[in-house]
Amino acid sequence: MNTFATFANSYKPVGINLGGIPSDANGPIIALAKIKPEKVNHYEIGIKSTPFNSTTINLTIFNTDIDNYQTLVQSEDPTLNRGYLANAEKVRVRGFEADSRITINQYLSFNAAITYNEGKYISFKNAPLPLEETGLKVNGVSIYSKDVSGGTLPGISKWAGTLGGDLSKEGQFFGNKGRFFIAIDSYSRSSFSSSATPSKYLNIQGYSIFNGRVGFRASEGLSVYLWGRNLLDKNYFEQLLPASGNAGHYAGVLGDQRTYGITLRYNL
Repeated sequence: MNTFATFANSYKPVGINLGGIPSDANGPIIALAKIKPEKVNHYEIGIKSTPFNSTTINLTIFNTDIDNYQTLVQSEDPTLNRGYLANAEKVRVRGFEADSRITINQYLSFNAAITYNEGKYISFKNAPLPLEETGLKVNGVSIYSKDVSGGTLPGISKWAGTLGGDLSKEGQFFGNKGRFFIAIDSYSRSSFSSSATPSKYLNIQGYSIFNGRVGFRASEGLSVYLWGRNLLDKNYFEQLLPASGNAGHYAGVLGDQRTYGITLRYNL
C-alpha cells in the first residue's frame, strides 16, 4: 500500500476585457476592463494498493478552490444592462474517486471506477439571470443580475462511473502472435447543469452508454478489431442552451448515436 499527498497551485493571468464593457453617461467604465488573475489551489490525498496479486484498489480525495473565477458576469446596475467577462469571487470543487482492476485469470479481467464531485459557486454575486428569469422585474424595476452563491457549477455530475470487462485468449492471426479478445465497457453519469447560472430548465438528465470491441491484439505485426459506441443507441443530450435572442426557448446538442467502425494497426 502506498499513500500520497499532492498540492498544486496554478493561475490564469490578468487580462484586459476586449469583448466590451458597460458604459455610463461618461462612456465605458474603465474600472471594469481589468480581469483579475484566476488563482487555483488543488489538494489531494490518496491510497494506491494491491491487496492481492491480481487486484488493485486506488482511492483519492480531492479539493479545488478557485479565487476570481473568470466567467461572464452581469452589471449589478440595472441601468447598465451588459454582460461582460470578469470574475466570480470564489468557486470550489471537491469529492473523491476510486478505481479497481481485478484479474480473474489469464483470460478474464474486470475494471471499475466511480467519482463523486461537488462543484459550486461559493460566491458569485452578479451572475447573469437564468433562462426562466429573463425580463424579471422587482417593484417595476428590471433586474439583470442574480446572486447564485451556493449554486451548482455547470457540466459537473455528482456521480460518474465506468464498468468494464475483457475476455481474451492467446492465438495467431496471419502468422502474428497475440490475443483474440472481446471487451465491453459502460459509462454512466448523474444529472448535471448545462447553464452557467443554475436553471431548472437547463438540467440534463443522467445517462449510461455501452461500448464494445472485438478483435485481435498483436504484440508485433497486424492488430485488427471492430468497435461499437453507444451500442444500445441511447438518446441523450450533451448540452442544453438558450436559443439566440433568449426569448424563452432553448436548444439541445445531441449525444453520439450508435456508431460502428473497424481499426487496423501495425506494430513494428
